[in-house]
Amino acid sequence: MFEEIVSRLSEVKIVPVVTVFDKDEAVKLAHSLVNRGYSAVEFAFRSSAGDEGDFIRAGECIKAVRHLCPRMLCGAGTVINPKLAQLAKDSGAQFVMAPGFNPATVDWCIKNELPIFPGVNNPSQVEEALMSGLDVLKFFPAEVSGGIKMLKALAGPFPTVRFIPTGGIDAANAEDYLACKNVIAVGGSWITSVK
Repeated sequence: MFEEIVSRLSEVKIVPVVTVFDKDEAVKLAHSLVNRGYSAVEFAFRSSAGDEGDFIRAGECIKAVRHLCPRMLCGAGTVINPKLAQLAKDSGAQFVMAPGFNPATVDWCIKNELPIFPGVNNPSQVEEALMSGLDVLKFFPAEVSGGIKMLKALAGPFPTVRFIPTGGIDAANAEDYLACKNVIAVGGSWITSVK
């Protein structure tokens, strides 16, 4: 399943990251993205107050989009603990993105066969991910962590590792990131701000 998701993300190239808490709005947004040529989306489990209700509503958005827009590959983002990973899986998320490398979250996802792309931004974290059997990772926050220069530097000691950069990616630099040999896709919120 992991390789299937990696393959689909490699084809998609750009993963819009959205923060939505209304099912109808989420479905409308998903159809709009599909009509514009996007076939993957990451629903962020974010809340300014850490409101668990917001996380549940984001999960309901994933469930609705999976049901009403089946062409869309749906992921959950900002998955920072096993509890959110469980919510993502129960909601029907096909993959999860994490901002950092949390061993408990990674282990839970692997055990429960939920593809996870944990966030890393340095060699030690890449090594930790490799020890967990993961070789496709989120590179976050990309721009402030050295961006393309850091990705090229990581390619030397880690030639088999591939990345999905997010954080500071926009229309102006997305193609430059995608030109990196160790990048399979990029993620960002700029897509949904352009109508």
